[in-house]
Amino acid sequence: MNITRREFLKVTGGLVTLSALGGGGLSAYQGVALARNTLMPTGSNPDPARLAGPVREFKLTTAVTPIDLGTGEFKAWTYNGRPVGPELRVTEGDTLRVVVTNNLLEPTTIHWHGVPVPNTMDGVPDMPQPAIQPGEIFSYEFKAWPSGTYLYHPHVGHQLDRGLVGPLIIEPKREPGNYDREYVLMLDDWATVDGGGPDSPERVTDHMGHGMMGGGMMGGMMNGMMGGMMGQQPAAAAGSGPLLEPVYDAFSVNGQVAATATPFTVKQGEKVRLRLINGGATTVFGLRLAGHTLTVTHADGRPTEPLAVDVLRIGMGERYDVEFTADNPGRWQLYDIISSMPLTTVLYQGVNSTQYSGDNLAQNFRWNDYSLLAGLPEEGLSPLSASGPADETFDLVLSGGMMSAYWTINDRIYPDTETIVAALGQRVRFNYFNQSPMPHPMHLHGHFFTVGSRGLRKDTVLVDAHMGQASIEFVADNPGMWMHHCHNIYHAEAGMMQVVQVG
Repeated sequence: MNITRREFLKVTGGLVTLSALGGGGLSAYQGVALARNTLMPTGSNPDPARLAGPVREFKLTTAVTPIDLGTGEFKAWTYNGRPVGPELRVTEGDTLRVVVTNNLLEPTTIHWHGVPVPNTMDGVPDMPQPAIQPGEIFSYEFKAWPSGTYLYHPHVGHQLDRGLVGPLIIEPKREPGNYDREYVLMLDDWATVDGGGPDSPERVTDHMGHGMMGGGMMGGMMNGMMGGMMGQQPAAAAGSGPLLEPVYDAFSVNGQVAATATPFTVKQGEKVRLRLINGGATTVFGLRLAGHTLTVTHADGRPTEPLAVDVLRIGMGERYDVEFTADNPGRWQLYDIISSMPLTTVLYQGVNSTQYSGDNLAQNFRWNDYSLLAGLPEEGLSPLSASGPADETFDLVLSGGMMSAYWTINDRIYPDTETIVAALGQRVRFNYFNQSPMPHPMHLHGHFFTVGSRGLRKDTVLVDAHMGQASIEFVADNPGMWMHHCHNIYHAEAGMMQVVQVG
């Protein structure tokens, strides 16, 4: 499917104009040099014999730490004192053990976003495991399965927007891609004040304006005018209601803004994989690697039929593995077409120019519309038949942001949203209807689901703004109490969450 930039901005949810941003780079994670009938599958049924691997232990310590993204020092909440938590990389079948020491002044958890862990390891407070109290140590332990690109972050309040996020990579036992080089790119949005986004003094004051214009300088001006015309003020300033989104002043890749980061390098002729992770709290990116075509190979860690795109849309909590052939020597920007903002740089070995090579993005470009992505069968994941109706169907209307600071599912605010109850093994369908001016990346814990009719398997689906619709189906095969929520953290904390009870 081809689309114009204007059409892309419409489905993405708005135009973002940003200030205080600059040049390109990446250095927090160095590139890894590497050796060279669609089903509708979902569910989690690993073969125990395939999951016989060693215990891999990591230690994470949460603390308040001075950091510098390249914009000046401020205090963020960190894992191991870094702007991005350390990369946890294991092989499928390993037992992953993560020992967490909480040196914050409030409770925290870790949620293993996208991994179908046992309910006790999911990291949602009291569902059923209590949060890790200040000064306490807790060990998460589970089988690393299935392979894929994931992330980890807290599931307490707005802590993710204070800096607590990191990548989790589960490698397959056999790598089918024959890649020469790999990079992991964690995208994040920042309010560079002590305490991060929740402590930012600048707030979006009108979600209708924010849905159209986004954050940054121009977004802030528009939101201020809209808020003034409508007489709407931030709920936080009034001392009641949920916290509204901050206006971000920095956007990073692996904990560095583009202006001060080191480019990542490729060699002409190499086959390169990028593992792209959106760890931001509220930002949807439209990624363009100038001068190159990206081929999508995985969505949320699950394999897809290869799809060539010029621009990759990625919502909060989504992950995409893409590959490209390094066949166009130069210094190239990876940038966001929504804001025209540079994010990082691809630099070919032997190129000494300090000037960026010009881009040639067509007026009508290809992008990763869900309808174009087809999932591939996977060993160990049960197939979901495409024939016949689901056992249970739930229509979910997503609303909010017009004249209210609250965000709702079927006009209800968590914890008063409906609990969805599914018997073990039932096939469940969610139909989303977005009546709000902002897109919503809806994330289901503990399960994979399929989107559309081509077997695209994911765990987070971006439901477009302004009457956007989407449908997902999953097999309720992981017993427990699971969160289902918008992965815009401010929307979730303002009510757009519910519980899915399995078994």
